[in-house]
Amino acid sequence: MSDADAKTTNQPDLMEKMHELRDAYMDTWSKYLVEEVKSESYAQASGTALKNFLNATAPFKEPAEQAMLRTLQQLNIPTSADFAGLAGRVTNIEMQLDNMDAKLDRIEKLLTAAQPARTAEAAIPAKSVSQPAPVKQTSRKPAEARAVVQEPVARKNRSKPAVRGSAIARATAVKAAGRKSRKGTK
Repeated sequence: MSDADAKTTNQPDLMEKMHELRDAYMDTWSKYLVEEVKSESYAQASGTALKNFLNATAPFKEPAEQAMLRTLQQLNIPTSADFAGLAGRVTNIEMQLDNMDAKLDRIEKLLTAAQPARTAEAAIPAKSVSQPAPVKQTSRKPAEARAVVQEPVARKNRSKPAVRGSAIARATAVKAAGRKSRKGTK
């Protein structure tokens, strides 16, 4: 057996020679094709072929798109237009939430500024003579500012005493809930 092993080691491996031949062949072709693809004539020829292809397939483009849309609708699969519409709606909702957050911040500032005035009113003893109702303001303030200005009038007219600071607590709770819900979407 030692003689057989000696004979196989002295003979060149046939598969190794085939691999070398294949590698040399691929290197030659790759160099040639890289040179050819870089040439201006190749660019012009491929541009002309692409232009002819697009001209030939143009009449079939619209019917193919319509057939694809019908197929997607029948299979209840959303199209790219559906996704674009949904993205627009989500963006709109996000903008509205940001606007509401800004409005709640303004309301909270107005309420915190109005709270010291309310505590000062509570410290003044009530007179036996009834005071005339405050005049409703007709200024062109935003709706939330008008609501804050008119809120003490509504509280005085109630039969039950209102809990001080409840409007601030509600505004803060609404603001916090809005932030929590938006954290899940971003």
